[in-house]
Amino acid sequence: MERWRTLGEEYLYESPWCSFRVDEVRLPDGAQIEYGVLESAGFVAVVPVTEGGDVVLVKQWRQPVGSFTLELPGGGVGEGEDPEETARRELFEETGYRAEDLAPLVSVHPTPGRATEVCYLFRCRAVRALAGPRPEPTEFVSVVEMPLMEAVGKVYGGEITAATTVLGLLMVSREAAGGCA
Repeated sequence: MERWRTLGEEYLYESPWCSFRVDEVRLPDGAQIEYGVLESAGFVAVVPVTEGGDVVLVKQWRQPVGSFTLELPGGGVGEGEDPEETARRELFEETGYRAEDLAPLVSVHPTPGRATEVCYLFRCRAVRALAGPRPEPTEFVSVVEMPLMEAVGKVYGGEITAATTVLGLLMVSREAAGGCA
């Protein structure tokens, strides 16, 4: 199998969070095409489970899909930032919980056909902090707590659709049921 060959690239949009470029590409059969690529440093998502077995999620508006979503707390990894520190910070900022026993689950490419970004998934024991959440000015989130298996039911019922949230919840529920770690 042959690799695609990048002949050139043009940036159409750049921001602190992401960039969009169009690559001029030669395919293995010799054809040339333009291919759009979203560049991002990546993000973290945390599966925080309380002592009582509830998972802590955030409900927020997502402009690209035009609706509210239930998702794991998380956020963008800054340049040179350690994903574990990002996970701790984002969990506290969005929910007011501290991450104890934070452990990596997996790192995945959520949309490898469209974007360079990597999602670093973690799990932790969620401990309520004395101070409340401190979301960033552009974040309008509400905290939703529910039993882990209820959240998994919402995955299978199509109510939770964010890919990394689906993956994180299914992985942690499998661990809780005594499956593979």
